[in-house]
Amino acid sequence: MTRLVVCRASETDTGNHYHREGEKRFYVTIIRDTRVGFLLGPYSNHQEAVDHVEHGRKLATGADFWADFDSFGTVSLPAEVSKRTVFGS
Repeated sequence: MTRLVVCRASETDTGNHYHREGEKRFYVTIIRDTRVGFLLGPYSNHQEAVDHVEHGRKLATGADFWADFDSFGTVSLPAEVSKRTVFGS
């Protein structure tokens, strides 16, 4: 039997919704010094997030020319933890 857990996505959603326990969501991230920003996502699988890294890089450098010096990548979080992203999904 699959256990469902309440999503703590209060940053973006007004009502409760549920995910399978252990399920993950993937995001495109930017790293500047010791800070991590969430640019795009969430995506349901890692490859989908990887496929959007270049798009996230272009959006970030269009908004801030210093982003040319930043690092870009992906991160996974448990599905019940939701992060607000700068550019949506």
